[in-house]
Amino acid sequence: MKKLKLSARVRRELEETVEHPWGARELKRAQAVLWVSEGMPVKAVAGQLRASRQSIYNWMERIDQGKGSVEERLRDAPRSGRPAHKRRLADQVIPGLLEISPMDKGYRVTGWTRRLRMDYVLQHHGVEVSGYVVQGAIKRAGYRWKRPRYVLSRRAKHWRQAKGGSSAV
Repeated sequence: MKKLKLSARVRRELEETVEHPWGARELKRAQAVLWVSEGMPVKAVAGQLRASRQSIYNWMERIDQGKGSVEERLRDAPRSGRPAHKRRLADQVIPGLLEISPMDKGYRVTGWTRRLRMDYVLQHHGVEVSGYVVQGAIKRAGYRWKRPRYVLSRRAKHWRQAKGGSSAV
């Protein structure tokens, strides 16, 4: 088990974070590092905070490296995430497609499908979007897709008599 030794300044900053946290994640991380530095086993700290042991070790390593302030070391690292430009493009293009027929755009079908909209965005804008992006753009535009209901024609009042059945129902 790795023993963590904190300088007086780092310990003071961690204790300040625990007393006045700026976020729940940072509080959890500061508590974990302080408890391990006081001799509590990593497995017990992980169980107490409902975190993995590897997370505790990662937090200890970030504090121990000493790069930047303690506040910076406790925060989440920036993450790339999903590119937002696809969603913005779909929000601009898809509602316009709903107003026109695919035949107007050169397709040989009478109705738009999700796959067809994805193909249109790829062919005309050079961006490959997923079906979920297209579906979300339709929803955000305020449209709702509903399967058409086939309604049989109304029957005459005396349809049973016409078929030779009894009129008692």
